[in-house]
Amino acid sequence: MSKSKAQLLASLDKKFLFQNYGERFPVCFTKGKNAILVDQNNKKYIDFLSGIAVSSVGYGHPAFIRALHAQIDKVIHTSNFFLNKEQIEAARLISAHTFPGKTLFVNSGAEANEAAIKLARRFGKTISPDCFYIITFTGSFHGRTYGSMSATGQDKIKKGFEPLLPGFIILPFNDFETCKNELSRNNNVCAVMTELIQGESGINIADKTFIQNIAKICKEKKILFIIDEVQTGVGRTGKFCAYQHYGIEPDILTFAKGLGGGVPIGAMHARENLVHLFEKGSHGTTFGGNHLACAAAVAVMKVIGKKNFLTSIQKKGEYIKERLKKLATTVSIIKEIRGLGLHLGIELTEPGTEFVNRALAYGLVINCTAERIIRIMPPLTIDMKTLKKGMDIFEKLFLEEKK
Repeated sequence: MSKSKAQLLASLDKKFLFQNYGERFPVCFTKGKNAILVDQNNKKYIDFLSGIAVSSVGYGHPAFIRALHAQIDKVIHTSNFFLNKEQIEAARLISAHTFPGKTLFVNSGAEANEAAIKLARRFGKTISPDCFYIITFTGSFHGRTYGSMSATGQDKIKKGFEPLLPGFIILPFNDFETCKNELSRNNNVCAVMTELIQGESGINIADKTFIQNIAKICKEKKILFIIDEVQTGVGRTGKFCAYQHYGIEPDILTFAKGLGGGVPIGAMHARENLVHLFEKGSHGTTFGGNHLACAAAVAVMKVIGKKNFLTSIQKKGEYIKERLKKLATTVSIIKEIRGLGLHLGIELTEPGTEFVNRALAYGLVINCTAERIIRIMPPLTIDMKTLKKGMDIFEKLFLEEKK
């Protein structure tokens, strides 16, 4: 985008919009194809962010676009007072990819987590009036609505919004002994809720033994185990859900981001024995699971469900890791590489914002979170030629820094 166009848009942005996202990059994307984005000046960018793990099937995927156009031609929204075959099919596919249960559709990850919190507390109330505590972990991010924000284990997210929703116990991530001790002394915990890869705090991966022990103790004590798959679900890690890497059986899953491929949707999926707790009128949302959003989700899951698709994500992730490991032997700024599938983080020894800016200038979209963590999360459908070209640019950034 030319400077004048960028300046005009920036001034209009400041005039009409809240500035809660800070200073936006001076780029306005106008179209995309596969894993390539194009701005108003027709400059092309390789997308290694996919709208923060949202554009799971990239841009212009034929089956996805056909499904959306077909649905728009029929009906976009009616009401949850009526049957919705797209919603039914989306729920069926979630069960098929995870475990038998029932799904509640909402509009975002925060809403999905709010629903999970409400369901967990309803469950706790069947045990005792005081059984409403939910254990979450430091570094977690579950959303910015009051329940999900209160569950989040990051003080910066909560600053200035007190008083928060009570009843959350935030414990150290990957520390099972502390969690076990809490559950031993507190009989009023109804659920444990966690991400398996903490995205917003820097691609922090849950230890396998930690998660398996939590799953075991939850089962023993009849406590619900909630897995937040908002950023990791729908193929991002090389399996449909991240929990499938851990050999566990959660009670509740939450989804959003990649589920709709860019169309806003969220979902809570729970085991059958919990469904009766949400009786008529206990929870709902006007837009949740409308025809268009669910048609998008069905199209995405059909792509994800194709033979060898998940395996291809794992292979692409390993390719990126191998190149990053080789790069790390050449430059000292890379401290650690971590992640699964196409959900990767590179921890630097210094702030990473400048790398994001330079990458954008070279035509590569990346992201920095937690100040020093560069995230790589391209569309799951990215082809190897584009992936290699993107990694060439990425390496160039760091090799230039070395000079």
